[in-house]
Amino acid sequence: MSRKINNVTQELMAINKLAKHLGIQSLIVPSPQILQIRETDSLVIISDVVGRDKDVSDIKEKILNMREDVVLCTIPIVGMGGLGKTTVAKRIFNDEQIEKHFEKRVWLCLPEMSEMKSFLELILESLTERKLEVQSRDIIVKKLRDALGEKQYLLVLDDLWRVDSTSWHEFLDTLRGINTSRGNCILVTTRSKQVASIVAADLHKLGKLTDDHCWSIFKQRAFVGGEVPEEILSMENKIVEMCQGLPLAASVLGSLLFNKDKHDWQAILDGNPLVAGEDDLRENSIKKILKLSYDYLPSPHLKKCFGYFAMFPKDFEFEKDQLIQLWMAEGFLRPCQETTVMEDVGNKFFQLLLQFSLLQDVKLDELNNITHCKMH
Repeated sequence: MSRKINNVTQELMAINKLAKHLGIQSLIVPSPQILQIRETDSLVIISDVVGRDKDVSDIKEKILNMREDVVLCTIPIVGMGGLGKTTVAKRIFNDEQIEKHFEKRVWLCLPEMSEMKSFLELILESLTERKLEVQSRDIIVKKLRDALGEKQYLLVLDDLWRVDSTSWHEFLDTLRGINTSRGNCILVTTRSKQVASIVAADLHKLGKLTDDHCWSIFKQRAFVGGEVPEEILSMENKIVEMCQGLPLAASVLGSLLFNKDKHDWQAILDGNPLVAGEDDLRENSIKKILKLSYDYLPSPHLKKCFGYFAMFPKDFEFEKDQLIQLWMAEGFLRPCQETTVMEDVGNKFFQLLLQFSLLQDVKLDELNNITHCKMH
């Protein structure tokens, strides 16, 4: 698959160069057939998680103390974007008690449940860590039964956007037929109350963070390992009010003030409310938060690099070095006196987009170098 993607990428680069030479705007979009399906990893740095201990504890209690006669229960975590639903799910997935309780754990991230065979195939691939050849749904179900046996399992479906009632209940019936042991669990994270109501009657609604927790996240991002200046301490109430209980807002605001001088602090805090209020709580508030990051990107070339992501579909996973090569092919990178090598400019741009919370879910190699990421 990676060789195919690289070949197509080279062709796209050549075509885009030719189009630009002829004065034609580059509009080549990668074919959906070659795009990798996003699968967020299940790892989380516990020290980075702030203010969700009670949520984690409450959900764990539901999971570990379900009725003895229940074969399979479903717990949806629902809330607007930026509240940390995925982070809570990761905390639970990696909890020591949960690991001991469930012999099998599967983490999947898919926007919708549509074709049942493909969905079951992804679960089987996650369990066996092997890519399947094309097979019938019946064979996939039998292999799932062999992989699970009668072992208890936890299945996390992260960031589920769409599912219909018929497909969901068909999916549950299939799982109950595959494994009849008691005490299995599906944990779903979703922004949609409709999705949450379809998958279970009893949902866990993720609330906003307290002011103290928002302040803690802000300080972690704005003053890494350092003291908070007196001028910022005097603005604590204003800062936490701007965050409106959203960990994403606190993180973005902290990133914006990182390494800034007092003049920049005042300009950002006085002129740019992150969210507008109770009438603007859903997607618009998240867009405003990320738009603020975009507004303060330090160069027009960096904004072009950010705009390049619009060519790709939601949840596409980028290889960092390949992304930098694509930026170079488009002519977005410009050497400067401080950095004359374009690859170094690209790496600097990548780090800035990450710092401004516009990129996330990075993957590291064995030397802790970033290899992959995705757009927020």
